[in-house]
Amino acid sequence: MNIAETLILDNEPFEVSRAATWLDDLLGGAGLPPRVIAALQVALEEVLNNILCYGYADIEPHKIELRVAADPSVAALEFFDDGIPFDPTHQEPLPPGPTVSTRPGGLGLLFIRRVIDDITYERVDDRNHLTLRKLVRKLV
Repeated sequence: MNIAETLILDNEPFEVSRAATWLDDLLGGAGLPPRVIAALQVALEEVLNNILCYGYADIEPHKIELRVAADPSVAALEFFDDGIPFDPTHQEPLPPGPTVSTRPGGLGLLFIRRVIDDITYERVDDRNHLTLRKLVRKLV
């Protein structure tokens, strides 16, 4: 199983569900374990919601590029957007507990770090490039 697919999204809230359905169909059809798909779904929804809520200082249309790649050992999501620079690898997530916050990089970042094995970020050609990798471990 080797996957390499791309989806272009508008910066509209309804695109989150379209991307989630696309990802589920793509990865489910490839035979990835359900726990890997679930982890990637959590990360996908958190990242896209953060891009949509905090990534743009204007109300103009923007495109978000989502790439998915998977092989028998790792599955990766890559996000490319022309929004405000934001490097989640340098943000401290909120500590777990009863406190609720609406600041960017709070609980969503905590969720992502708990379900994803590797996170990288770079700013290239005035675009955010975020890569999330999830190891595909076989249960023994």
